[in-house]
Amino acid sequence: MPLLVRMPEKPCSTTRIREVVSPASPGLGLFHLYLGFVSLERGERRGFDFGPLDTVAVVMCGSVEAEWEDADGQATRHVVEGRRDVFCGLPWAICARPFTTLHVKGVSAWAELAFIRAELIGDDAAVGSARPPGPGATIVSPHGPRVIGQSDAGPSRQVRRIVGVERRARCECGESRRLIVGEALIPAGAGCDAALCQDDDCLDGEHPAHEGVLHFRLRPAQGAAIQSVCSPPGDYDHTYQVRQGDTIAVPSGFRPKAPASDCDLYILWARAGVALVNI
Repeated sequence: MPLLVRMPEKPCSTTRIREVVSPASPGLGLFHLYLGFVSLERGERRGFDFGPLDTVAVVMCGSVEAEWEDADGQATRHVVEGRRDVFCGLPWAICARPFTTLHVKGVSAWAELAFIRAELIGDDAAVGSARPPGPGATIVSPHGPRVIGQSDAGPSRQVRRIVGVERRARCECGESRRLIVGEALIPAGAGCDAALCQDDDCLDGEHPAHEGVLHFRLRPAQGAAIQSVCSPPGDYDHTYQVRQGDTIAVPSGFRPKAPASDCDLYILWARAGVALVNI
């Protein structure tokens, strides 16, 4: 089962997003997650409405201006400062609720955003109420992401959770649908003896039903890395050579191992799925 996907050369003609993976991607076995990328020049403005999908837009590089309206029609505009590139500084992100029309405009000479989406509300889900959440968005600043793992050698290898979204079902089935987004920075030559995203404080830790994606950036861009992914039940155990812009889909049992690389490595990771909660 090939799970490695290359970055598309051109964006989709209708959405203008370089869609990398989605539940419609053949052979990947994803049910929840979408991942795509948008590039903006200074002054370029685009609008996005992903319907029932929860959306997390991570600023990979540059600065953007984000604008949206809440359920009362109140408009909000916010400049998201971003960073020079994924190897410099902590992440900014825009977390948009379902049925939110989000407009983003390039502020810097060049900006890139990763759009991670998942359908969490379904037909019977809400957050602490009898209705799905209304439109709106929040900005996740660099002060929000938490370091949730590091190598034994010290803080050089870091795994950060950017945001976690949870929607609990209205019915008494005890189900909770979740989207968790984070990133990892792994310097050249760092050890690979631990799980990459075994993030026990990500809401409630591992869930076999969770699927995931791993997106890679390398420094220098001409480098390569080795990434292994496996499922706890042993349904699959694959090892891939990854290059700049590659993505690996993890259809279930999201438990990637830390990669081995002779170059600096950045990984944007996300996972989503259904879990049981105490009710």
